[in-house]
Amino acid sequence: MPEQLELATAEVLGALAYGQLRSFQVTARAVALAPDARTADELAELAVREHAGYALLRDTLARHTDLPAAVMDRQKPYFDDYFDRVQMDDWFAACAFFALGLPIAADFGRELAASLDPETALVVVASLADRGPFERFATAHLRRQLGDETSCDRARQLVAHLLGWALQGFQGVVSDTDALKVVLASGGAADGESGETRVKRLAIGVMQGHHRRMIDLGLEDLEEII
Repeated sequence: MPEQLELATAEVLGALAYGQLRSFQVTARAVALAPDARTADELAELAVREHAGYALLRDTLARHTDLPAAVMDRQKPYFDDYFDRVQMDDWFAACAFFALGLPIAADFGRELAASLDPETALVVVASLADRGPFERFATAHLRRQLGDETSCDRARQLVAHLLGWALQGFQGVVSDTDALKVVLASGGAADGESGETRVKRLAIGVMQGHHRRMIDLGLEDLEEII
């Protein structure tokens, strides 16, 4: 692997690892908000899975660099800014985040994986994109709480904030480092696409996944998207 691509891959893995660590922290904190012991137990199991995903990314990062902690530390401002603003006031807000905020990272992982070497791609998919049980759990609990227009409006407001903060962080990372462009450009070498073009394509793919989930929950109208 060329040195520039190796360094860029390490930088991207550092971002994913630290983001996953914060995801674990938020999931574990939400256990106290669960409405009953059975639900809390299920969420605790999902938090364990989130930590396992972090450990897998961390260990893979350590194979790409001798300073994995330093690489993750460089990503802290972007992810702390996002996760510190996530509203966890009650079970409704937690479910909105887990059903519609957290899956943004899964979409990102799926879009990114195609540009990574096979081994790293498997790690990213296993850690970020393989969240089916978590998403189904959160979606089912959120759907039960969307009983009227007031609850739907609250969900839309919560998710609008989550999406806005996520896009702000994404733009900050892209403007401050070329790592993502370098990795994506390597995946597009065969078709001649630039890293910048593939960054835009990745963002479109992530937004499409988000809109599908919003439509499925009845929070967006398909006709308004087209």
